[in-house]
Amino acid sequence: MINVIVVEDDPDLCGSIVRYLSLVGMTVQRAGSGEELDTLLPNFTPDLLVLDVNLPGEDGFSIAARLRPKSKIGIVMLTARGQLDDRVLGLTAGADAYLVKPVQFRELEAVIHSLARRLRETIPEEKTEPREDGHRAWSFDAASWSLITPRGHQVTLTNAEYRVLQTLTSEPGASVARESIATALGKTVGGYDDRSIDAVMARLRRKVHTATGESLPIRAVRSVGYVFAAPVDAC
Repeated sequence: MINVIVVEDDPDLCGSIVRYLSLVGMTVQRAGSGEELDTLLPNFTPDLLVLDVNLPGEDGFSIAARLRPKSKIGIVMLTARGQLDDRVLGLTAGADAYLVKPVQFRELEAVIHSLARRLRETIPEEKTEPREDGHRAWSFDAASWSLITPRGHQVTLTNAEYRVLQTLTSEPGASVARESIATALGKTVGGYDDRSIDAVMARLRRKVHTATGESLPIRAVRSVGYVFAAPVDAC
């Protein structure tokens, strides 16, 4: 799960960004100024900021410059100021990426995932410890769009596979209706073919087994849908 704070003083744009990022699985808070951001930080630890430049009071360049020396937070500047001098100033102040409005939200999502992945790669990986029952858990890594097996093998997921596993692993051991899986895949409820869901599951099982030699614990539940029938950690 990626934690994001959107710092944007336009309430309509801020609300749209927050809704989109929330729908794709991120935990998002909003702030309309540097002062509001400072109020949020003690109680919410973001992985990244989506930061406007033209803010009331302290501007985005100044916010980035003061946060960068004392924080590893990723900073994506999203602003209407697209001149070269502004870009250089933003990146020099500490931004990791600089996007100019208007921007497609899918591009913003991709930049956030890419930056989150790079930030995670700079942190030494912790060894996966056995659970108290002696078994290792599966891990669903939303930041890198991957599934990590109990033996530590990492499988990179496509968009469809990511959405299916996000739905199934939100409550491991709980049955997930076919309709919910169809919705996660962007299909119209009532307008999909059950066999298409089965085909996605079959391909996903085959992919994991081919790549790792391990069996993906997705089980069909008759007349209901599917279940992820193993412990899983979200990260």
